[in-house]
Amino acid sequence: MVDIVNEGRKVAVVNKFTDLDLFFSAHPITGDVTKRTDSDAIKRSVRNIVECNKYERPFKPNFGCSLRDRLFTLDTDRRINRLKREIIEQIESLEPRVTDVQVNLSTENNTLNVTVYYIIKNGYRDDKISVNITRVR
Repeated sequence: MVDIVNEGRKVAVVNKFTDLDLFFSAHPITGDVTKRTDSDAIKRSVRNIVECNKYERPFKPNFGCSLRDRLFTLDTDRRINRLKREIIEQIESLEPRVTDVQVNLSTENNTLNVTVYYIIKNGYRDDKISVNITRVR
């Protein structure tokens, strides 16, 4: 919430973040595409950045973190720290609505567990997402 002074009195303005729902499900009453708002919209955006591979999006070759490509190559602390830095850089550059991004990575039994913590700007709460990448076969 942002306070704006208008002619000597404070007027509260709520900054509401909205995005389209990527599943394009219909609203039950209006039939329009539903929207994600506030922290749900930001959570979906951060999840898309983390789960997307590079060169997967047309016209945005550097979008994403390419976690699936690195599932079997994270064998040293140096590579794990490099991946953490790349995830933080991607989120900070592609999602301007979040600050103070922190990443926890753990690898065990050919599974990559990624937890991203962040603070939503404009007075919203702290939030996190968790992504698990496993081998297919």
